[in-house]
Amino acid sequence: MPLLQFNEAQIQAIQHNKGPCMVIAGPGSGKTTVLTHRVRYLIDRCGVNPSDILVITFTKAAAEQMKLKFKGLSEGRNSAVTFGTFHAVFFTILKAAYNYSARCIIKPQVQHEFVKDQMCRLELEYDDEKEAVASVLSEISRVKGEAVNIDEYESMSVPQQSFRIIYMAYDDMLVKKHLIDFDDMIGLCRDLLMQREDYRKAWQNKYKYILVDEFQDINKAQFDVVRILADGYRNLFVVGDDDQSIYGFRGSAPQIMLDFNKYYSDAVRIDMCINYRSTGNIVLASRAVAEENEQRYYKDITTYNSQGDSVFIYEFNSLNDEKAFVTSEIRRLIDSGIAADDIAVLSRTNVIGNMYMSRLESDGIPCCDYSAVQDVYEHWISKDILTYIRIALGSRERMDFLRIINKPIRYITRSYITQPADINALKRSCERNEQMSEQVEKLASDINMIRNMSPFAAVNYIRKGIGYDEYIRNYIYEHKADKEELYNVLDELAHRASRYMSLSQWLDGITEYLKQCDTQRRNNTVEGVHMLTMHGSKGLEYKIVMVMDVCEGIIPYNKAVLDEQIEEERRLFYVAMTRAKEKLYLLSPKQRYNKDTTRSRFLEEILTARYPLLRTDLHTP
Repeated sequence: MPLLQFNEAQIQAIQHNKGPCMVIAGPGSGKTTVLTHRVRYLIDRCGVNPSDILVITFTKAAAEQMKLKFKGLSEGRNSAVTFGTFHAVFFTILKAAYNYSARCIIKPQVQHEFVKDQMCRLELEYDDEKEAVASVLSEISRVKGEAVNIDEYESMSVPQQSFRIIYMAYDDMLVKKHLIDFDDMIGLCRDLLMQREDYRKAWQNKYKYILVDEFQDINKAQFDVVRILADGYRNLFVVGDDDQSIYGFRGSAPQIMLDFNKYYSDAVRIDMCINYRSTGNIVLASRAVAEENEQRYYKDITTYNSQGDSVFIYEFNSLNDEKAFVTSEIRRLIDSGIAADDIAVLSRTNVIGNMYMSRLESDGIPCCDYSAVQDVYEHWISKDILTYIRIALGSRERMDFLRIINKPIRYITRSYITQPADINALKRSCERNEQMSEQVEKLASDINMIRNMSPFAAVNYIRKGIGYDEYIRNYIYEHKADKEELYNVLDELAHRASRYMSLSQWLDGITEYLKQCDTQRRNNTVEGVHMLTMHGSKGLEYKIVMVMDVCEGIIPYNKAVLDEQIEEERRLFYVAMTRAKEKLYLLSPKQRYNKDTTRSRFLEEILTARYPLLRTDLHTP
């Protein structure tokens, strides 16, 4: 196997034979190539039996990609090397011990329905069912993944006692139905290997060499099992970058990687610090950000590439100015010969990304990666507003009336709503209750008012005249919801409404638009500018990257308060910056939705960095 094309650190990693080893692989340093070549080296040069090698990844796609890459190195020969995700590997172990089959794994839709039913029984209020249930399931996963005592866990989704009840009911249901979820696989696997010496030794002998990709994303439970499996021969080879640990909400933490030498004091550390992806200015600017974190390994990230263009930092007077620049600059880049597919627009949240996608598409610039960005029309707030409009246009669906009857609070009894729903019948049902009767009269009057309005006027009337904005203010206070995101949805919906003359035309336009989006998602028929969240961009690369709304409250996010939360936000920004190969734009508005903002502290870290070679191009209005 010729190694001439590799640098010194890569060769050291590829040729590492026995004993624990941690490879710190910076962005664009060739970690996948090194992993696959090391497997080939173990087989060809060290005489290791392919069936003794286990390569663990976090996603099925990553496992398949690595398997294909390795097959290419093997000139198409089949190999007994095991490439798999944590879940696939752990399930294989459980199948051998307990005869588990795929039928034993609870299906996502069953999980969703069960948790939804539990929330209904506890009379927990929520507006977006999908989001609320997903949040609870995510917390259940985190409790299991971090091996947290359920009595000590503080839920961010629902009241403490309610979460405990849901968690215990969910666990009981799994036991009674003889089902397991993905997190149970890890726990059961850990218990089996700890308690049964025969199984432990068998699997330790089965996998004498273990390689783990994206090690910075591992959680405590996963690491426990990996350590048990590796204890037989101690040939554990992990690759990752603590500066790219961005999934704290899933229970992963860079601390496990930072503490690797506490578990393996004799571990070899190899730093792969040459970035083959990005230009010198992008490398230095991103390095300036990463080095502000305290909980990290020091790395001397460099590149052989030219310094390239300056890192472009733009400040705008308003969000509209920022959107206009994004559209015109992307149009200019495409006209200059850059393929739309080589451009990525990154945002901190789905809602922000959707605003830019909407603007680009309205100006005739194709966008793709719809699956990464939730459309504004799919948000529960949009569904509320559009339900008012459907009722104004004649809908008599009971579910429509139930959706908005107490948004804002009107204290109208839900059982009074019939199918089909009828305002006059509702008036008769409420006539003995003066307060409720007045509220129904007001609702009927409001619906009549909306009927003849333009879409833009209707949205604003629902917000201000009917009092939906006040309802949202109360919702934010009671649920500790993200104020910025919810008002972004309302403002973006009003912006979209302004393109239409009549309510019926708008609803027809929405139906057609969502059909097109669904077709494009299923068929992946559109090529264009990639719209991604910063989290969704991890592992990808583009010639041109634009990062939107790099201002305080967005990047870092306003919910990040503790030092470790700010450090994770900084790592997330670092990931976004290092997706860029040739040009990097960092954009910041001075005002968002009539509220003043300041540019992100992360931009200040770039602008004040003491790197003589770093070139930034700051544009201010």
